[in-house]
Amino acid sequence: MRNRIKVAGRLLVVMVIGSLAPLFAAEPVATARTTDLIDRASLPLYGKTVLYTAPRNYAGRLGQLLIERGARPVWMPTIYIEPVPDYKVFDEVLRERDKYDWIAFTSRNGIEAYLNRLEALGLGPDDVRQLKSAAIGNDARLLEQAGIEPALVPPVPSPRGIADELKRRGVSDGTILVPAPDVIGMDEPAVVPDFIRDLEAIGLKTKRVPAYVTARETRGLERGTRMLLNGEIDMIAFTSRGEIDSLLHHLGADSDVLNQKTVVACFGPITSEGARLRKIRVDVVARDYSRFEGFVTAMEDWYRKRP
Repeated sequence: MRNRIKVAGRLLVVMVIGSLAPLFAAEPVATARTTDLIDRASLPLYGKTVLYTAPRNYAGRLGQLLIERGARPVWMPTIYIEPVPDYKVFDEVLRERDKYDWIAFTSRNGIEAYLNRLEALGLGPDDVRQLKSAAIGNDARLLEQAGIEPALVPPVPSPRGIADELKRRGVSDGTILVPAPDVIGMDEPAVVPDFIRDLEAIGLKTKRVPAYVTARETRGLERGTRMLLNGEIDMIAFTSRGEIDSLLHHLGADSDVLNQKTVVACFGPITSEGARLRKIRVDVVARDYSRFEGFVTAMEDWYRKRP
């Protein structure tokens, strides 16, 4: 039996009847809106079919927001995320944590893996207090909930934002741990390699640690693909470059469908840059990409301007 990454909060399974896919929520949405008795005319996403490709542990949060805002979400994960088979390397660096100055997280998955390994090794917040943490946007809240106060949360919620903030603070030496994905069966997106290069450019020594697996999903894509090719999808929402690459691999010769009638939305500039590099027209980019609420608001704004 495979181990599972432990997720903060409870697991919620939402079954949506009709044309909607089942949604698996990694945690409850903290700022969920009440949608009772809201005039549908006030919901710009009302009746819009939005296909989103996020992996399971992100899908529930985004899917619930789409439902609350009136959309008809269709979940078609193009990548999956799971624990690495062996945490020997990660455990070793945590046991030798005094050798490192910083630990920088490029995703929520890395934080989840970190907290799980601390628990497995019988370590608590006091044991890692000297290891300064850097995290992005709302991901930092996971550390706070575990009693670990992040030393750095950059104003620009991206890995590049972490490197820029370290440089602004004059951090130019020391060693930094980077819990990162072990990418299997697909080319690794440039995000983590670029981040490591940026850290080394300001003088830091880096230690990349395999924290979780990211791989291309090949099952359960038939229904979403059929809807996309038949023109039944109003908008497709990408939350990472890996999702884009995996979908393009899956579509193959049919990839041009993404540049036809379907509106393409990307969760922030890193994802949108990846789409454009792959010759995909991008219509929507979240300006607030520290949380999914900002992503869905950007989708709403697009339709407000084009009723």
